[in-house]
Amino acid sequence: MEKNGKKLLNEIKEIFEKDKVRNIFKKYIEYIRFPFFKNFEKDLKVNFTFPITFIVGQNGSGKSSLLHALYGAPRNYSIATYWFDTALDPIEYIKTNRHCFIYSYFAEYSKKIVEVIKLRIQVKDKKTGKIDLDYWEPSRPYKKYFMIPPQEGDDKRDTSATKDRWNPISRSVYHMDFRYSLSAYDKYFYFGSKPNTKTLKSKQDVIRKYASRLKKAFEDNTEIIFRTRKVKRTTTLTSSELSSIRYILGKNYTETKITEHNIYDKRMGFAIRYKTNNLSYSEAYAGSGETAVVKLVHDLYSTEDYSLVLLDEPETSLHPLAQKRLVTFILEQIKRKKLQVVISTHSPDIIEEMPKEAIKIFYENQESGKVNIIENVHPENAFVYIGRSITDKKVIVVEDILAKMIVEKVLGKTGNSELFEIKYFPNGESIIKKEFMLVYSKEESNNHFVIFDGDQKTNKISVDDLLERDKTVENLKQKINDVVKQSIEFAVDGGESGGREDQKIELMLKYIKYHHDNVFFLPKNIPEEIIWSDDVLTRADISEDEKQKIKSKSDYKNKLNLFAKCNFGGDTVEYRIKAYEYFLLRWLKKENYDYKEIVSIINIIKER
Repeated sequence: MEKNGKKLLNEIKEIFEKDKVRNIFKKYIEYIRFPFFKNFEKDLKVNFTFPITFIVGQNGSGKSSLLHALYGAPRNYSIATYWFDTALDPIEYIKTNRHCFIYSYFAEYSKKIVEVIKLRIQVKDKKTGKIDLDYWEPSRPYKKYFMIPPQEGDDKRDTSATKDRWNPISRSVYHMDFRYSLSAYDKYFYFGSKPNTKTLKSKQDVIRKYASRLKKAFEDNTEIIFRTRKVKRTTTLTSSELSSIRYILGKNYTETKITEHNIYDKRMGFAIRYKTNNLSYSEAYAGSGETAVVKLVHDLYSTEDYSLVLLDEPETSLHPLAQKRLVTFILEQIKRKKLQVVISTHSPDIIEEMPKEAIKIFYENQESGKVNIIENVHPENAFVYIGRSITDKKVIVVEDILAKMIVEKVLGKTGNSELFEIKYFPNGESIIKKEFMLVYSKEESNNHFVIFDGDQKTNKISVDDLLERDKTVENLKQKINDVVKQSIEFAVDGGESGGREDQKIELMLKYIKYHHDNVFFLPKNIPEEIIWSDDVLTRADISEDEKQKIKSKSDYKNKLNLFAKCNFGGDTVEYRIKAYEYFLLRWLKKENYDYKEIVSIINIIKER
């Protein structure tokens, strides 16, 4: 992500965290939960803890279903637009356990979290007697779903409430599925009926015949109506819109116009005309990604403040840089209009530098066959559940950049570089334990390892040594706390309160086994201590006074930071890395005990 994208992320995060009762991000959906819905696990819950949310998962894992439920959440919107009953795909109707979803928001007046439930019910049309199978309506709160109804008088103080229920939130919804965001030209050319008249024998003939009318509409900015056909008045994109499109796609457009028409067949669709310094062309000669970006940019500039924006696979037909810039543009609109955006994606590039609060994994539970969720996932780990490994090599994760440099140098010297990929997490050991290990401990065949600093070393526990009476949630929780020096939360199907104890025990045992088999520790407490040498300092080309000041420091980090300043002129990251290299290259030549310990760890991992 480019600098302005990172800045936007930080600014949005700061605003959102201060906006506790949603005076700024108004009409914000805090979470949605599913007591009984499609193939979702019972009580699956999605928390929206950041204004932009990315849903990652395999095909068929329920990502689009979540977007459709969110689409149907506000007033005057219905999920039946996308999910409806047919003979081929009937929706099971159970009177006592209807398909439903529950979502929360801050009530406008009372500024408290409230919940709205929408149920799928069957209703009979009074005039025709026909049963509507796809009717969804708000309902009174259900006690079995632990919903809290409005308190006495809430309906008088707050328009969000009626006498016995909270009303659906009132906000605009924008939904775009990039896989099917087709222009009028594409709809007709690829899916329209072939003409069969004396003068029009092909689709090309139809397009040629009506192109002059479309051209006139673009050039004269007029509405054209003939027979049952219509071209609406064109819209010239603003300079701001054009600037955003240029930024995303990297092309120097001088003008872009958009309109809607049905001149090819009866279906209404949009058309775009692009101009650059050298060319003028329509969407017929533009890439599908180029067309989708123009449509999205124009729509988001036009959408209302506080809207809910739902985007399905926006990476479609876009190269990686365009994907990243598209996210930056969306962040700009979030900051400007206080939008809430939810995106389903298969693209690692889109989520590459997003905060973990913004990333959710949808996956199919192998035992139940139901869709479940993992929340707050680091981008590095987000694609484990769609079968994308970061690399075919063994992956070793360390705490910081110096540990990464040490392990990489040892790998290079021992000829093992091609077998491994070394990664570090900026947030250090805590995030590795809470996220990386939690995700990878679930894998049966594991190719991911951790090498912590020596100060994290504790006695390991073998699962084989545990007695059956030791395998309780409380006991295992304490043992995990003992070996990783912090509490780890294990999410199970049905949520924390409704989850099965045996499932949680299984996850905890896997975590203990992963720690035993796949976690190692560097010699010495911290990496700086491994490479430090008073002898190397003595030979350095700096003054004796500077050497004495460095020696007087008791902390090895401080020693290296001061050396970077004295020898290289600064103690920022780039100068510290130069200092690390200076000591590291000389340490490698010695092949001392610490070096041999690291070689031993690498050999063990190679054999796993």
